[in-house]
Amino acid sequence: MFEDEEEYFEHEEEMEKAIERYEDMLKTHDSVYFDSEEFEYIIDHYTKNNQLKRSRQAVELAMAQHPESSMLKIKLARQYLLENDAQRAFEIMQHVERVDDEEDPDYFLTLGSCLAVLGKSEEALENYFSALPYFDEDEKFDLYNAIAYEYQHMREYDLALEFYNKALPYADDRDTIYHEIRCCFLSAGRKEEALAYFQQMIDKDPYNSKAWTNIGDIYRMMGQYEESIDPYEYALSIDPEDLWTNMHLADIYYDLGRYKEAIDTLEEALRNGIETSMIHTTIGDCYYRLNDLHSAEEHFSKALEINPMIGSGYAGLGYVFSDRGQSKKAIKYFEKALELEPWETDHLYSIATDYMKLKEYDKAMDYLRKIQEETPNDADAYYYIADLYGQQDKIDEAINTIKFGLLQTDNDPSLLYLLAYAYFVKGSHSQGLEALDQALSADFELWPDFIEYDRELLANDTEILQLIERHKHDQQTTNTANE
Repeated sequence: MFEDEEEYFEHEEEMEKAIERYEDMLKTHDSVYFDSEEFEYIIDHYTKNNQLKRSRQAVELAMAQHPESSMLKIKLARQYLLENDAQRAFEIMQHVERVDDEEDPDYFLTLGSCLAVLGKSEEALENYFSALPYFDEDEKFDLYNAIAYEYQHMREYDLALEFYNKALPYADDRDTIYHEIRCCFLSAGRKEEALAYFQQMIDKDPYNSKAWTNIGDIYRMMGQYEESIDPYEYALSIDPEDLWTNMHLADIYYDLGRYKEAIDTLEEALRNGIETSMIHTTIGDCYYRLNDLHSAEEHFSKALEINPMIGSGYAGLGYVFSDRGQSKKAIKYFEKALELEPWETDHLYSIATDYMKLKEYDKAMDYLRKIQEETPNDADAYYYIADLYGQQDKIDEAINTIKFGLLQTDNDPSLLYLLAYAYFVKGSHSQGLEALDQALSADFELWPDFIEYDRELLANDTEILQLIERHKHDQQTTNTANE
């Protein structure tokens, strides 16, 4: 397009002056003429800087002055795409006439983007491939990435991997491409190949921290938590400021119950200058699990200093005050957490639990009923409501609640055990044995938890113990026959 570098810089200078004239026009409210190329540059300037209101205004003025310009119609379509109106963008592209080879790349790219958003992957790919010849190899990153994404959407994982690998050398943020490559392998059920892929990267470059992180992520997704630790630690030894690797490693330690090591990992992140509300809430949660309420409170409070809108920070303080016997204060924090995270039913349970501690049973019941309404097929809601009735010695109401819950949850085993216990508490021994027989058949492994409901009542009952032994024998017989 330009004969030499000097011509290019002269053109850029002219376009910058066009932007200045345009912005002066907006201030003075004058009517000024711009040629179509100037408008193209002005529109691109605003879209690159994510100033969509300004780009909308510019493209509308451009279309008013140059209603037949194909390139400006393409710019208008792209504006609609940026505004999440792909259907309108597609309709505009139907009226664009291709009259200039220089316009073809933008035409194919924009039409392809419209079709992709509208879920027409095959047609989108046709346009993306039509655009490819117009770009030099080092300019094809966005196209390769878009093509790969469509193949991934179509579950053509081998083709998706081919184009993600073509995009990879030109990616500024390789972590995003790595994530998609990992997803392709895992979606295709090829976990071992995913590990081998990133291992090959490490063989070529042992200091590729992102590849180490992905190996850790894959082990984690496979449920091999212990195996994920070393890759994460290698990644952090190379890039100690990687927030997500720090968080993932801490999560692994947390899931394994190794709370002190999770704390050490995140405190090392803090020493490396990484400080987020999420780090402090996780550290606070670990200290809470270790029953160090003072340190837990300190970190939950720091999280809220950084981000006063993080619900887990308020919930964390709620747990701390609840454990200290300060239920009224705890409820206030749980209610704030619920306000910020209304979808989180754990906050409702927490509020109800502290109202139970205060013996304000009606208020506790109100919150438990909300949970039941929101999650009618969740056994926990019925479990807690029945428990609340039990605390008030309303055994018949508890039994009716459990029976209703069993209908809603397809005979959840935990509710069957609770029903058996409720009958034994009531003194209905035969009904208790019948319910226990059903519970043991549904999930035999839960019987030790059942005994812990009330060891004095249950662990010394001969008929209960005989029934458990019979089911234990049946289980052993079944297991032997299956071997």
